[in-house]
Amino acid sequence: MLSDLKSQVIESPKFAVLLNARAKRWTGDLHEQILRWVPAGDLFLTDDFTQAERTLDRIVDSEYDVIFTGGGDGTIMYLMNAIEKRIRKGMVTREKAPPAGVLKMGTGNAMATYFGCRSIVKDLEALRGGAPLDVYDTYMIADEKTIGFPFAGFGWDSILLNDYDAFKEAARNTPLENYVTGMFGYGISMVTKSLPSAIKLGSFQIRVTAKGPADKINQRGEILESYEKGDLLYEGPAKTASIGSIANWGFSIRMFPFATEKAGYAQFRVFNGKLRHILKRMDKFWKGSFKEGEIVDFLVTDIAVELIDSPIAYHVAGDPCGYEKKVNWKVTPPRKLAAVRH
Repeated sequence: MLSDLKSQVIESPKFAVLLNARAKRWTGDLHEQILRWVPAGDLFLTDDFTQAERTLDRIVDSEYDVIFTGGGDGTIMYLMNAIEKRIRKGMVTREKAPPAGVLKMGTGNAMATYFGCRSIVKDLEALRGGAPLDVYDTYMIADEKTIGFPFAGFGWDSILLNDYDAFKEAARNTPLENYVTGMFGYGISMVTKSLPSAIKLGSFQIRVTAKGPADKINQRGEILESYEKGDLLYEGPAKTASIGSIANWGFSIRMFPFATEKAGYAQFRVFNGKLRHILKRMDKFWKGSFKEGEIVDFLVTDIAVELIDSPIAYHVAGDPCGYEKKVNWKVTPPRKLAAVRH
């Protein structure tokens, strides 16, 4: 489906690379490797948010074809939204605004996986060697607080992400730090803490209302029923309630296989199956396959999701966002994201 999103190919692009020098994976060795493929004048390192904002202003004014960043989905989301905010403020026109370039650096990396990125060094080496840049018109989702993200959700997936984040933080600056980042640490956190928490939570009750056109689909992506603004899409139990405008979560988990099937729509999924079924069929879960009756799927443009009882753990693009009781998810116009072609 990526070929359907491609809007432009840039040969020999002029590019900048904006990175957080305090990121966990930033090291002197990585710095030296990157400088082999990125001229020093095009590499911008920042220490905090304020410096990043000032630096980005300078980069945007320099008329680069693309601004790359890496550090996980949250970092890429920051750059994408920072460029969008400057467009909305009139600081740069939408036509002249550079796309956010995606590099793989960090954990999760749902967006980098989706765009087929390799390691940050390999992508920059390929770009310096003449590989073209593919630019994609990519739909995002917004809620009341964030103007663009590729996926979000309530429930045990949020619990898992909260626990994983806490697990990494507890191991920071200890001999275990290098062992708990990535898939290994994710698995340990899930088995030792998240699953017991999710089992204790059980199901929660939600009410989902369409605020724009929506379709109910089956596990083959076929439309079963269509809805209009004001229609009730779902009311009942859930263990997760998630939305995505790209096919996968981090670690290549294909949670939203039909997210890009219909332009201007995202996939909304309610899961209320048994967690032990996922553990027994982990290989199929990774590919987005569930047992009949475990999930209810919709393609949506604008929905209101209400937790009927009490607030539940909420995440945006894999970053824990506390607890929420009600949220509105709306598909945004496409944002330009770029990746090195391989």
